[in-house]
Amino acid sequence: MSMVAQLAHTPPAIDLGLAGSVLHLFFCANVACQTYGDIDGCRAMILQSQEIGNGVTRQPADKEGGQSINGELWIVAWDRHEDAVTPEQAPLFYDDRSHLNLPDEIAQPFGFDGRWNTKAGGVPYWTGGGGVTLDRAYIPCPPFEFLLQIHSRIYVDGAPPAADLIDCLVSIYEEVGSETKWSHTWPTGQHAGSRDMSLIYENGADSYGVDFVNFGSDGTAFVFIDRLSNPPEVRWHWNR
Repeated sequence: MSMVAQLAHTPPAIDLGLAGSVLHLFFCANVACQTYGDIDGCRAMILQSQEIGNGVTRQPADKEGGQSINGELWIVAWDRHEDAVTPEQAPLFYDDRSHLNLPDEIAQPFGFDGRWNTKAGGVPYWTGGGGVTLDRAYIPCPPFEFLLQIHSRIYVDGAPPAADLIDCLVSIYEEVGSETKWSHTWPTGQHAGSRDMSLIYENGADSYGVDFVNFGSDGTAFVFIDRLSNPPEVRWHWNR
C-alpha cells in the first residue's frame, strides 16, 4: 500500500482524541489491485509522535527494485469557514434519501467549487453525483464521526512554481473565445520528473490544483473516526 497522508492531532481541525497522535492513511494505488477503490484497499493507523522518531522513513523497494515517491504537500495553516449546516441537519448527510432532498445551498454550502472537496470537520460534501457513498456495515455513524475528506486534486493559493522547482508537469490554460489553450512544461534534466503528480493552473487565477493521488482519477477520500474506542479507530474509503 501507498501512504496518502500523515496528519497530526491539530484540534479543532484534526481531532484524533489525544495530543501527540499522528494519523497515517494508506491505500492500494495500483489499478491492477483487486481492492482498488474498495474499502479493503484503504487502511489507517494512529501512532504517537514519540513512536515515530525524526526524519523520513525510507520506502521499501518494489519488486523491480525501484522506488516511486510522489511529491509532497505540507499543511502550514488552517482557514476556518462556516457552512450553512445546522446540528439538526447534520444527520441528513448520512442518509442518501434525506441528502438527496436537501437544497443545494445546504448540501453544497460553497457550491461545486473543487477547492471545497478537501476539508476537515463539519459534514462530508459527497462528490461525483453518487450521493451518500457510505457502507454502514463498515463505518457505522455513530459511533464513527466525520473527520476529513481529501480530493485527488488539492488547491494551493497563488501561482504555480516552475516545473524545475516542483519536479513535475505544470499545465497552464486559458479560455480564448470558445477555445481552451494549453501550455505544458516538463522539468528539464536527466529525468522527466514525477509522472504521478502534476499541477494545473488557469492563467490569472488565485490558486492552482495539484494532482497528487489517484482516487480513480477524480475521486475523493472520506475519513471517519470513532473516538469512543480506546485507542480511537479510523476507517475510510474513497469513491468517484
